[in-house]
Amino acid sequence: MRRTARIFAGILIAYPLAAMAADQPNTPEAQLLAAEDARFHAVLTHDAAALDRAIASDVVYSHMTGRRENKAEVMQSSSRANFSSIESSERTVRVIGAIGIIRGKIERRLPEHTLTDGYLAVYENREGRWQLLEWVSSAPPLKEQAK
Repeated sequence: MRRTARIFAGILIAYPLAAMAADQPNTPEAQLLAAEDARFHAVLTHDAAALDRAIASDVVYSHMTGRRENKAEVMQSSSRANFSSIESSERTVRVIGAIGIIRGKIERRLPEHTLTDGYLAVYENREGRWQLLEWVSSAPPLKEQAK
């Protein structure tokens, strides 16, 4: 019984520590989230050099409409984007070796309307930095669009 209690206590302690790992600045999860935030900032500020570093040469960027873009197309469309803000929420992050996966919601404000999508982003750590490898966004359920 004592052994079971110690194992259970260990799980209770370890679980919150694992959940907090993404909040710690030196974890791969925190570094991945920071890289994604920097990529969003590069889009907002039209920083082509930062965006170029943040996106893999073999990226596949799939919009919620089904349209797919390669790196050149992503760079071009990002340079034209007139977002006043980009905010992500409800993000979950997983890092498996050199691959990082982020799932969440994103809200991008334009002068005339706001785009709200769910997304899945796959990053690869190449030469010491996270680069976007795959992006897939999806429209929110219809009841959320009506708000």
